[in-house]
Amino acid sequence: MDRTMLENTVRQDVETLHDFLAGWFRGELPNDDQTFDAGFAARLDRGFQNIQPNGGVLARDDICGGLRSAHGSNPDFRISIHDVSLRASFDHDRLLLATYLERQTGAKNTIPADNDRFSTTLMRRGDDGRITWLHLHETARV
Repeated sequence: MDRTMLENTVRQDVETLHDFLAGWFRGELPNDDQTFDAGFAARLDRGFQNIQPNGGVLARDDICGGLRSAHGSNPDFRISIHDVSLRASFDHDRLLLATYLERQTGAKNTIPADNDRFSTTLMRRGDDGRITWLHLHETARV
């Protein structure tokens, strides 16, 4: 896969995952295990770790548990993704390091509710082309 196609794959995956998150919080998606697993849980590696903007560290199970119960809890929540960049690829383009800007509006559980965060993610691309998130580090833009 050439660099442009690989970067488009990463961009699409970042956008799709965040579209799911926003739709889930707004309650626009079906509230069932199949939707949640396909849209979110199955996309995270078992060892996935998220470093939050406040420095907190969340494991996959913590994130999945909290998010699963938050369906429809924030009807005004919006996310837009900007400046997705494939920074590097390793192991024959199987490991992908990317950065992006995430802009949130109406986030009830974040101070401030309208915020930006710079994110760095490490992903693995499987033989089938499927992306799995291994790590995410978010830094608040103040």
